Amino acid sequence: MQRQTDRSSGLSVPVLMYHSVSRESSDRFRAYAVDPDIFADHMSALSEAGYQPMSVEAYVRLMDEPLSHWPSGPLVLTFDDAFLDFHTTALPVLQAHRFPATLYVPTAYVGGTSRWLARENEADRPVMSWQALREAAGAGVEIGSHSQTHPQLDLMSASEATREITDSRRMLEDQLQHPVSSFAYPFGYWNRSVRAAVVDAGYVSACAVRDLTSSTVDDRHALSRWTVPFGMDASALLETLESRPGRVAELRSNARARASRLLRRSGVKKRGQLPTTG
Repeated sequence: MQRQTDRSSGLSVPVLMYHSVSRESSDRFRAYAVDPDIFADHMSALSEAGYQPMSVEAYVRLMDEPLSHWPSGPLVLTFDDAFLDFHTTALPVLQAHRFPATLYVPTAYVGGTSRWLARENEADRPVMSWQALREAAGAGVEIGSHSQTHPQLDLMSASEATREITDSRRMLEDQLQHPVSSFAYPFGYWNRSVRAAVVDAGYVSACAVRDLTSSTVDDRHALSRWTVPFGMDASALLETLESRPGRVAELRSNARARASRLLRRSGVKKRGQLPTTG
């Protein structure tokens, strides 16, 4: 496995983002569900291709190290939302390959269901319990925060966003008795105020989305991730990993992010629900 340089001359490191590993999903949520057999094929293909997965914590720690300290095929595995199927389906596959990963937890829903997904007809998808999260942490999975209630943080007031960011970390550390150093922005939405709140809360890193390959010169509180799409087989996954996006993809990603925020703010303002931002 050859190391690849990134658009900004740093080391190119794919950070993959999964959500649910399940055959069951509503039409609106299907893009975020990966069939368990396909997921198992993904992990086998990564192993056979020489990739060496790591957690976000390990990735950020290596950013300060010389190239000689890096594995030959660096890749980061992340899972958002802490659905129960991570514990029952994804974790055994990761353990079989001895793959580390990072799991991001929206703390208000632990032991309950994904009520934030009501619009996607997925409000009843089970979320891991505290005991299941402890077992995952004991198996070597890094547990990170995904806020409390999975809101659009960039459309909230500064005080509301800060509570979401700080209280979720406090709850995770109280329950797991382990430091929590990484955050993932719900929906990938963030702005300078939200990022500053994450830094002030003591997080060492934070993951966005962007659907771009990360780089060792990335902002550690806005790491790029790439969503693994529904239906992508193992060979297509490997092909995508080898064809890293360039400057045009980056510009398109930035444009989509700006357009998305303008549309979301406009929609909330029309309903008279636009909060004051900090």
